[in-house]
Amino acid sequence: MPYQRVQVDPKVPEAVLHIADKAIRNEHRLRIRTYGFIPATEYFVRDVIKKILTQYHRPELSSPIAMITKELAVNAAKANFKRIIFHEHGVNLNDPNDYERGMRIFRAAISDRMSHEYGRKAKEAELHIQALFDFNPDRIIIKIRNNLGMTRQEESRVRDKLREAMQCTDVADFLADHVDETEGAGLGLALSIAMLKSTGIDPHLLTVKTDNESYTVARLEIPLNPNYVPFRHRYAQRLLARQQAAARDSG
Repeated sequence: MPYQRVQVDPKVPEAVLHIADKAIRNEHRLRIRTYGFIPATEYFVRDVIKKILTQYHRPELSSPIAMITKELAVNAAKANFKRIIFHEHGVNLNDPNDYERGMRIFRAAISDRMSHEYGRKAKEAELHIQALFDFNPDRIIIKIRNNLGMTRQEESRVRDKLREAMQCTDVADFLADHVDETEGAGLGLALSIAMLKSTGIDPHLLTVKTDNESYTVARLEIPLNPNYVPFRHRYAQRLLARQQAAARDSG
């Protein structure tokens, strides 16, 4: 099934709202593209999530899922903005000392107006964010994708934060330990993991993938039907079955 495409920039016209509403009613997958996660885009995405979940009689999930989606989208936007700032200041991504210099510049640039200013620069650089919604009565799949890969060092830091968040039992302590981290990606993902835990959704259903060059995608699968088996679990079951079959054949 093709995606219904919706462009959001910088305000949401009635025609766009109508397209989104029609896609939700007809269970058509929805793809939203933007360059900076400004308030108008946030409200639009929040409205899309609320309408989808209300349609499937799970409105209680609207707030946490909208918050998680915002965290993932802001992470993607900041990654694009950071790369633009690094380019503007000639930062060498492969030099740890120069990378830290770039991070100091990036932290100093963070402000309430950053999404507007650097959203325009991201559009000029063709660095975008896509929010993809694939939904039916059994599950919702949300993907936040940007057309920029993480470096291997950035990916390593993100995966370290994910591991820490999976093991964390006290969100307040985690936040206290990481309150000074303004880069955002690892902390935003960790907050998303904490919210999934509090909502009763398996946090392992949030995954992050990058090719370290041209894309990074965060994927969240939300079961709505208690009998639905998420893709991650189905894959694990198939892998186990193959391993058992191989063991029988070798025996």
